[in-house]
Amino acid sequence: MLYLASIVVAIVNFFLGYGEMTAQAEAQMAANGLDMANAGTFLIGSFVVGMAISIGLWALISRLRIELVKWILILFFLWGLVSLPTMLQGDFSLMMVLTIVTYILQGVAIYFLFRPDAKAWFAEKRGS
Repeated sequence: MLYLASIVVAIVNFFLGYGEMTAQAEAQMAANGLDMANAGTFLIGSFVVGMAISIGLWALISRLRIELVKWILILFFLWGLVSLPTMLQGDFSLMMVLTIVTYILQGVAIYFLFRPDAKAWFAEKRGS
C-alpha cells in the first residue's frame, strides 16, 4: 500500500509541476538545438512509461509474488536516489516536498519486502 501511495504522490507531483518541468525541458532542448515543441510530449511519454514500469513492478511483487522483482525495484529506487540531489537543487517548493515524500514511501515499502514475514509470504504459493 505504501508503494501505491508513492505512485499516487508521484502522479500529483507530475500534474502540479507539469508547467515548470515543461519550461525546464524546453530550455534544455533549446540549449541543445532541439525542437522545443516536443518537450511536453516527451515529458508525458516519459511519465506514462515510468508509471507503467512502477505499476508493473508492484503487480509482479504483490500479486504474483516474484521475489526476484524486488531486486529490480531496488535498482530503480537506487537509480532515483542518485539523481535526487540534482532534483533538490534550487528553491524549496511543493514539488520538492512531494519528491521527498515519494522516496520515503518507496523506501519504507522496500524495507517491508525484507522483513522475515515477507520472506515467508514470498515462499507461499500464489492463491494458497
